[in-house]
Amino acid sequence: MKIKDIRAALTALVLEITPRAPVVKTDARKPVPRPSFRIDVLPVGGGAACSGAREREADVDIWYYPKSTDHPRDECDAVADQLLAALDGGFEAGGIWLPLDEDASCDSSQDVLACQFSVSWVETAEETGEYMETLVYNREEETE
Repeated sequence: MKIKDIRAALTALVLEITPRAPVVKTDARKPVPRPSFRIDVLPVGGGAACSGAREREADVDIWYYPKSTDHPRDECDAVADQLLAALDGGFEAGGIWLPLDEDASCDSSQDVLACQFSVSWVETAEETGEYMETLVYNREEETE
């Protein structure tokens, strides 16, 4: 699974919650439209597991920029409730169900909602070669 698969799944999730709020690209430098979401998926780890599989981990930040800049708290609280309910138990990305590693946390202390959590999964290795038919061991061919 790729990071863009996780980002696409979360984009679909937040658009179900608040269809009037678009998801802006994380590297957009222009002023952020309001209301809108920004989703950051940051790969933080990966390593070998058993039988050629690989463990992967990513941190996720979902930012919500409320429409109201005068009284953003109520809007942020409502979206936080919806996000936490939608993420309860995890979400599907790339055909794989991803449970959250720990509980998601939400903070709206600077008039912008930030929801943070991490996910991890195991990817199995694909077969890339053929099975070995003969083995040469100590210069002798073994066939069984």
